[in-house]
This record gives sequence, structure tokens and C-alpha cells, in this order.
Amino acid sequence: MSGDTRERILAVATELFTEQGYDATSLRQIADRLGFTKAALYYHFQSKEQIFTALLEPANALLAGFIDHLESADGLEGWAAALDWIMVAMLEHLDFFKLTQRNRQAVAELEESFEHAGMHERVIAAIREKAADVPTQIRMIAALGAVTAFDDWAPDLLTAEPELVVAELRATTRDILGLPKKRRSRAATVKVPGAPDG
Repeated sequence: MSGDTRERILAVATELFTEQGYDATSLRQIADRLGFTKAALYYHFQSKEQIFTALLEPANALLAGFIDHLESADGLEGWAAALDWIMVAMLEHLDFFKLTQRNRQAVAELEESFEHAGMHERVIAAIREKAADVPTQIRMIAALGAVTAFDDWAPDLLTAEPELVVAELRATTRDILGLPKKRRSRAATVKVPGAPDG
């Protein structure tokens, strides 16, 4: 039951932080929307910062999974598949991207909650190991940058047109990597989780 309560608190906090921003949201507002007293909320989280940090924690697992996919990628097709994996994950975590887009300053201030240590070095090592030459390294880095920088440069587009963004990013990364276009089939069509069929 305690886990369910914690998840409810995080869900409501996500709504409020996305609707009105982290700075404009108080613990009192979160408690009121839940029908809690502030004391009941304090039992699970002692501060608004603790709640926000908990909301950012899934990004660590997502990033670690992405690095693992890049490191185990076999050739340029494998690299494209790893990039495809993170693009699908972006669709599955749209609420997270909306939250971070709305609260970029708060995310920057809590950046130490992300476990980035050594990840840059691991990616560079993977690229050097897999690329036969410098031009291939450049293609791999450029394709990686196209995907990972997208939410910085066009967060509104990502959250407004997620399926289109992912489809175009797939095609673009394959172009950058010098890979042939993949024929689209019904099975390969990107669907936003929870979206209606048809």
C-alpha cells in the first residue's frame, strides 16, 4: 500500500510540475490534490526536491540501458538498432520528456541526481571499437547526436508530433550512417503507448 501511495504522489507531482512548473508548485498543492495532509505527504517525501529527484531517477535506468545497447551494437546496422531502441523509449516516456521540458532550470539544478560518470567515455570507446575508420566514427557520432540532442533543440516538436519525429529521426539516422532505407511495414509503424488503434 505504501508503494501505491508513493506512486500516486509521484503521478500527481508530475501533473502539477508539468502544468504549472516546479517552482510554482508547493507541497501543500500536491497534498491538497491527493486529499492528504502535509504531514501525510511528509511521511513519504520530506521536500519538493526529494519528489523531483525521484521523478528523475528513471532517466538513469534509461541512460544505462541505452549505453548497454550502444556497447553491444554489431556494425552500423546494430548502431542504428540501438538508436532505434532509445527512440522507442522516448515514445514510452513522453510524460517524462514533457516534465523535463517544462522544468529545464530545475533539472539543471538537480543534475547531480543523474549518474553520468563514465558514460561519455564508454560511448567514445564503443565508437572507436566498432568503427573501421574516422569517417565511420564521424557518422556514428553524428547519428547519435541527431537523436540525443533532439529534445534540447525541438522539445515542442517531440511532444506534439512524437510518431512523426521518431519516423523521421529513424530515416535521418540511417541516412547519416549511410545505410539503405528500411521499407516500412505495418508491424514497423511506431505507435505511442496508450494511443487508440486505427
